[in-house]
Amino acid sequence: MIPVRLSLRNFMCYREASLSFEGIHVACLCGNNGDGKSTLLDAMTWALWGRARARTDDELIHLGMTDMDVEFEFAVGRERYRIIRKRSKGKARRAGQSLLDLQVAAGDGFRSISGDTIRQTERKIIDTLRMDYDTFVNSAYLLQGRADEFTKKEPARRKQVLADILGLSRYDDLEERARESARRKDREVRDIDVAVAQIDTELADKGAHEADLRDISEEIAKIEDEWREKRDRVSGLEARRHTLELRGEQREDIESRIKQAGETIGSFKGLLQEHRKRIERYEAAAAAYEKETEEARAHLAELAAMQDEIEGKRSEQQEASNKGHYLATTNEQLKREMLEFKDKIDMLAAEEAACPLCGTELGVDGRDRIMESYRSQGIEKKELFRTNEEEKNRLESRLKALKQDIDALDGRVREGRERWAGRAEMLDRDYREAQAALPQEREALAKTEEELKRWCEALDAEVKRRDTYRAELEAAPELEADLGAASRELEELTGTLEQRRQSLGSARERLERCAVLERSRGEKVAAKESASRDRQVYEELARAFGKKGIQAMLIENALPEIEEEANRLLARMTDGRMSVSIESQRAAKSREGEAIETLDINIGDELGTRRYELYSGGEAFRIDFALRIALSKLLARRAGAPLPTLIVDEGFGSQDTGGRERLVEAINSIQDDFEKILVITHINEMKESFPVRIEVSKGPDGSRVEVS
Repeated sequence: MIPVRLSLRNFMCYREASLSFEGIHVACLCGNNGDGKSTLLDAMTWALWGRARARTDDELIHLGMTDMDVEFEFAVGRERYRIIRKRSKGKARRAGQSLLDLQVAAGDGFRSISGDTIRQTERKIIDTLRMDYDTFVNSAYLLQGRADEFTKKEPARRKQVLADILGLSRYDDLEERARESARRKDREVRDIDVAVAQIDTELADKGAHEADLRDISEEIAKIEDEWREKRDRVSGLEARRHTLELRGEQREDIESRIKQAGETIGSFKGLLQEHRKRIERYEAAAAAYEKETEEARAHLAELAAMQDEIEGKRSEQQEASNKGHYLATTNEQLKREMLEFKDKIDMLAAEEAACPLCGTELGVDGRDRIMESYRSQGIEKKELFRTNEEEKNRLESRLKALKQDIDALDGRVREGRERWAGRAEMLDRDYREAQAALPQEREALAKTEEELKRWCEALDAEVKRRDTYRAELEAAPELEADLGAASRELEELTGTLEQRRQSLGSARERLERCAVLERSRGEKVAAKESASRDRQVYEELARAFGKKGIQAMLIENALPEIEEEANRLLARMTDGRMSVSIESQRAAKSREGEAIETLDINIGDELGTRRYELYSGGEAFRIDFALRIALSKLLARRAGAPLPTLIVDEGFGSQDTGGRERLVEAINSIQDDFEKILVITHINEMKESFPVRIEVSKGPDGSRVEVS
């Protein structure tokens, strides 16, 4: 990753700032402590990985502001990228919001290649850089005080430091996980051994269980034979009891039928008496029919004469009623005409009256003449009206008398007809009924006598059957005693049989349990073999992941790379005068043939080869710096990322003037190995040692940055 341009807004101590790295090869990032030198590096790492010195993103926002953003352009190989990361604080209980956009140069601008989420975009950034945050701060970014972290340790501790730098602690985790898995498999083997021993203890009784099964099966066969015999005896006794129960029920039915037959015989005897009485009555009714019929006919003839008289009076009544109606209608007409004459006379009595017919004016004489004519006609109609009223009143009196006569005659005729017509009808009905019913009654009498005889015979048969059943039922108590005894014997035998069957089931279950245990034993033996193999594998893995395994191999493989890179840098910084070699083991003095794990650093120069601990000052610093750069490049290569940019924050204040000069000399000696080198310092006299200065200062409106 090569930085190209960095723009900040409201980021930590900066309100607005922009820094271009184009045209810069080696530069000094300088300024007073607290002015914001390291903040520029924080802005880069926050834009790339969302990581900085603050605990939360909101702490990075400039004091008093609610949002911030960082725009960072960088190059990877021939491609140019831009990252825009923004953050705004939440309000009230609402969480803050973040935005991340990854863009790639396209034509005259950039196009977004972000993922669907921030996490996906961050994964794309790591894939593009082939470097995460931890790799960056341990390779491209040399933090203050860590240049001699490796070399200043005791030889026995250097290997652990190198392991930490190389990130070999994950193999410690793998070793512990493998050991825990091996312990788990060992516990599993021991548990299986205990389980198999328990199974073997149970299987030792299998022969006894098989003998029990044979003995119980033979005993059950004998009991079942005896049980079937007793069951058949009980079934026979129960069948006899059922027959007697049926006899008892049948006897009750017979008693009921005997009672019913007695009642039916009594009914038939009563019916015979009724038939005989009706025959006697029908025979007497035929003898008296002629005499009573003649008397009824004479009375009916008298009633017919009275009916003729009633019809004559009704004709007279109708004629008088019609005439009265005519007179009433005529008088109504006369009354209307008299009123009309009166109206005309009143009209003519008025002055200058006109003729009521033609409307012509009349004189006094004409008017009087007409009025007199009207009065004469009115008198005539009045006399006729009075005559009609008298005749109408007379007719009404006659109608009233006729009605009284008709009502009286109607009452006598109706009463006589009701009496004699009903008597005649009754006589005729009784005669016909007697004539028709007499043969039927005689036939019914004969049938009733036959039914009575049949019921008497049936009664005798039922009485005989009842006596037979009664004799059979006398044996019921003895049968019940026999059945009770046989049932108890069968019940006891059934209980015994059930107990033995349960014993048989238990024996079978024990044998089935043995079969299950045998299968389980085979499975557990197989599981033990598998667990044992797995335990051996995990033990081998634990040894492989341990300090003397793959970690030692990785360190051994890394040492030549470190030596080669460090020697290349040392040769450049010392004009080929110094070289470094690293030994991972040395022979033990007290134990011949054994080796001690160590990490000795030996330095060769014109005086020979000496241990690193014998060097100090500028020579030691050159060795430290060369080894640190070598470790950084190694770590970057292991992560699959190139290392074109180097950022050094090594605290020049801890060096004297000679030490600072040697550091600048060392940096200048490796500048051709990097596209860009940034050296962070707050010492003013160091500025002049670098061709480009990036100066940071703080004012009332925040920090600002200038390139000179």
